[in-house]
Amino acid sequence: MRIFREISSEIPRGCVATVGVFDGVHRGHQYIIRQIQDMADNSGCEELVITMNPHPASFFGRKISLLSTMDEKIALFERFGVRNLLVLNFNSEIAALSGTKFIDDILVSQLAVSRLLLGYNNSIGHKENGVSEISSAQIPVSRLDRFHLDYSDDISSSSIRSLLSDGDMATANRYLGYKYCISGNVVHGQGIGHTIGFPTANIELSDSSKMLPMNGVYVVSATLGDKPYKAMLNIGCRPTFGGEKQTIELHVLGCNDNLYGEKVKVCFEARLRGEQKFSEVEALVAQLEKDKRAVEEYFLKNALSL
Repeated sequence: MRIFREISSEIPRGCVATVGVFDGVHRGHQYIIRQIQDMADNSGCEELVITMNPHPASFFGRKISLLSTMDEKIALFERFGVRNLLVLNFNSEIAALSGTKFIDDILVSQLAVSRLLLGYNNSIGHKENGVSEISSAQIPVSRLDRFHLDYSDDISSSSIRSLLSDGDMATANRYLGYKYCISGNVVHGQGIGHTIGFPTANIELSDSSKMLPMNGVYVVSATLGDKPYKAMLNIGCRPTFGGEKQTIELHVLGCNDNLYGEKVKVCFEARLRGEQKFSEVEALVAQLEKDKRAVEEYFLKNALSL
């Protein structure tokens, strides 16, 4: 995949293009990608995906939890076979353009795009939302119908955020088309896990804007270096120990190495339970033993050997 950080003469001309934020590059986005790839192949040209950085909501000062960092988004575009990716710097100049001006001044005049394909709810340009509003553009502009896995599915970045907020990893992963993951560095915590027989690696997210699922205990797969492990992850405030700050604590099964400073990637398989406050440490340890057995059983039942 060729990645362009600015408009360049090296970008192929005559491409079939799509424009969007593509947060999460979920199955609806993947559908759009397949359509422009097929359209490009049938026309004897290449496809061009255009995305924005930063997220427009962040640019306008609105707080948003992202499903994918820019690096993750790029990796996903490559995974789904995109041949050309343009990452535009979303700035005040671009933000002020109308949809028609964006198409005519950037897509046509500077990139010589031959056709634009948009998702059903794509919005491009200042205060412009529909294809009818940009029908005066100098190239054909078309919009795809809503993508459904099942009739009732509403697959969107917003709906996936809502699912993560509810801890519904099964549906979130189904809508994404892959396992939701977070990445970060292992940092020093309070060391309580070591004293109760469940050492944990405290994770500091690589990007603080990355969304975390609902507080609770999860079955996860963890990658340290190039090696995958079965693991369980707790997101919460450690109420048993009077904690107030949210932490991300990873217990890796079968790994006793010192992990401080290591980079780790965690992919969510399933949610085991919600966050709990125990009246005594012994009760917490007993529950953690149950959680550990549940993790082992999950991987065995789902034939996920790591």
